[in-house]
Amino acid sequence: MKYFVECKLLVVLFLMLTLAGCAGQIVKDNSITMDTSLAMIPSWYHENVGFQLMGDNQYSGSGALVHLLQDADLAFTQLALQKCQIFLERAQRIASRDSGVYVRLSYLFWVQGKSPQAEQMARRALAVMQGDGEGKTEIRRLLAAIQNNQY
Repeated sequence: MKYFVECKLLVVLFLMLTLAGCAGQIVKDNSITMDTSLAMIPSWYHENVGFQLMGDNQYSGSGALVHLLQDADLAFTQLALQKCQIFLERAQRIASRDSGVYVRLSYLFWVQGKSPQAEQMARRALAVMQGDGEGKTEIRRLLAAIQNNQY
């Protein structure tokens, strides 16, 4: 009987160690989220407004969102502004709390001569961006440029 109990304990111990080895490591996610970083703002420029966004063109988030933002950025560089707007509006539906989407929409509206919408989107970007001084500073710079050009 004693032998049977010891074998049972060894089997349980073996199974626990095997399962623990299969579990993988617990990794703390220190990645930057899309709504908290200047890195996620694009570095767009357009001659109509003569203003350079000073972002890092990085992407974070879900696969669909990343693809839409990349497509929007490509459309913007190809001056396909209507196409860019469609991609950004889709991205907005996926990630309504993403400041990078709002910054892109703000700049796009400004280039299209829609200053009130551009200002509104810049204000939304400020509202959803959390805790990033550099990112908020860049959005405030964009907002001031829009306002100075508008009035």
